Amino acid sequence: SSLFFLISNHFYKTSRKIPPTTSSPSTPSSSLPGGQRLIHTMLQQDKEKEKITEISMQIIMQTLQSMQAKMDNIEKNTENTEKRTENMEKRIENIEKRTEETDGKVENLQQMTQQYDVRIKKIEEEDIQRDRKMGEMDIRLTEVERDKSGLGWEMDKS
Repeated sequence: SSLFFLISNHFYKTSRKIPPTTSSPSTPSSSLPGGQRLIHTMLQQDKEKEKITEISMQIIMQTLQSMQAKMDNIEKNTENTEKRTENMEKRIENIEKRTEETDGKVENLQQMTQQYDVRIKKIEEEDIQRDRKMGEMDIRLTEVERDKSGLGWEMDKS
């Protein structure tokens, strides 16, 4: 729409004032006979139309070049975005691999922890059994000592 505005604005300005052309004959058109004056005016108008067309073509070409440059920039930006996306995908894959490895290590640690828990429970059970045996042995020892002192008393009597 801005191209249309530029071209229509240019046409409007040039149609209101027509500057003299440098290639026009040195004879003023008012001194020419009627038919030639008409031809001379038509030739001048044709030259002005050619100038307007040429200027319009230049504006169109500049606009096309500008659009091409913008399209090139968009293409470069798209390529850069694609490269960044690929790099992000690679990083995501690496993160996923490391996460899987970490998950495996966590599983191993959990298994080791369970094994240690089993060992600790076993040791605790053995300690409880030892404590029971020690208690039983204490009771027996106390009984033996009582019996011994009782025997000693009986021996003293006899």
